[in-house]
Amino acid sequence: MNANPLTAGATRQGRPVELSTQARHLRQRMARRAGLALLAWSSHQDERRSHSAVQLRRQAEQAGTRARDDQFQRLAVLAAPMV
Repeated sequence: MNANPLTAGATRQGRPVELSTQARHLRQRMARRAGLALLAWSSHQDERRSHSAVQLRRQAEQAGTRARDDQFQRLAVLAAPMV
């Protein structure tokens, strides 16, 4: 277990406590990971909001609706003689 302090504060003499090298590296790694995660999230949101992505999503939704309506019509025509 690492007994080095992870936070910076002031000692009783008023001198600042320096972070250990490992703690500084940990904070740097965490900051990099957080930054990369935010960049990935931001680019994903931009992709979702782009004009072409919205247009493609709308076209796929319309194609799905047409396919569902066509299937419903076919079933209605096939089931009509049974009624």
